[in-house]
Amino acid sequence: MSFRIEGQGVQLQVRIDDDSHTGQQVLDAVHACKSLSWWSCPSGECSKIGACESRRENHTTVLMMTPRAGETLSSAGVAECLRYVLGGTEKEAAH
Repeated sequence: MSFRIEGQGVQLQVRIDDDSHTGQQVLDAVHACKSLSWWSCPSGECSKIGACESRRENHTTVLMMTPRAGETLSSAGVAECLRYVLGGTEKEAAH
């Protein structure tokens, strides 16, 4: 599984190419981490996410992350979180 992150204004778009996981498995892993004391990942960036919408595009899960009011999302911090919960490699393209 690999993913890439692109800035979309204040939002981050995360494209997760999941060859061995279904889109639902990806979302379940992300939501399970969030439910454990404000996300248990090492960066803590996940606590800044206010909303996360998802959709499927063929074999890709696309997450649109919006920061909480007064926060800014870091693509590097979100990448660290995703590596933690998904165990994938990162192909980051921050624009």
